[in-house]
Amino acid sequence: MKRFRQWTLGFSATCAAVLGIFVLWLSLTAVSATDLPPLKTGDIVFQESGNSQSLAIALASGSLYTHTGLIEMSADGRVNVVEATGPVRTTSLDKWIEHGTGGRITIKRVKGLGADAARKALAAAHTHDGKPYDYFFYKGRAAIYCSELVHLAFKDGAGLAIGAEQRVKDLNIDNPAVRSLIEARWRQYPVCVAKKAASFDACYPMILEETLVTPASVARDAKLETIFTNFGPAGD
Repeated sequence: MKRFRQWTLGFSATCAAVLGIFVLWLSLTAVSATDLPPLKTGDIVFQESGNSQSLAIALASGSLYTHTGLIEMSADGRVNVVEATGPVRTTSLDKWIEHGTGGRITIKRVKGLGADAARKALAAAHTHDGKPYDYFFYKGRAAIYCSELVHLAFKDGAGLAIGAEQRVKDLNIDNPAVRSLIEARWRQYPVCVAKKAASFDACYPMILEETLVTPASVARDAKLETIFTNFGPAGD
C-alpha cells in the first residue's frame, strides 16, 4: 500500500508538471495579429473553436482544426476574417484569435494565388453575408458553415477547388460525440425533413450519404502552403 501511495503521488506530480509545462507553452506561444508574418487577402485561417460541436468535428475529421475563415485586408491595413459563425460576418483577426482555444492559429495560402483571384474569392464570400450558420453541414446555400464558405468562395470567385467534398459515412463518425450530435439534430436535418423520415433509424442512412467539406479537408489541400502555425506538432 505504501508503494502504491508513493507511485500515486509520483504520478500526480508528473502529471502536474506536464500540465504546467503545457500551460506555460500555451502562454509563451499565444499570438495577436501584430505577431504574425505579413498576410494577404485570400489567406485561410484555422483554429480550434472550443464550442459544443467542436469535439465532434475534430473526431470526425481527425484534426484539431474545427473552424476556418478567410483573411481580408482592409484599405487602411487592418486584418479581418470573413467567417461563417452565426451569420456570415467580418471579424477583426485579433477578435477571431480570442474566440479560439488557447490562442492557436494556423494560416495557409493558396500557392500562386494572384491578387485579382483573391479579391474575387472574397467578393464571392461576401455574397453570403448575413446568412445563418448551417448546423447540419448541408450542401444547400440558404445557410452556410465555415469550411463551406471557404470552399465556395474559391470555387465561385476564383474557379479553384479548395478542400474536398466527403461523404459523412467516410468520416470518423463511429464515436459517442459524433453520434450524439447527429441524434440531437436529425429531426431538423433537411434531407430527412424532405423525405419525411419518421425515426432516427430512417433518417440516419440518408445523413450518411450526404457530403460536406471539413476544415481539415481544406487545410490538407495540396494547393495550400503554411504561412504560420503555433499548433506545434498537432498542426497539419
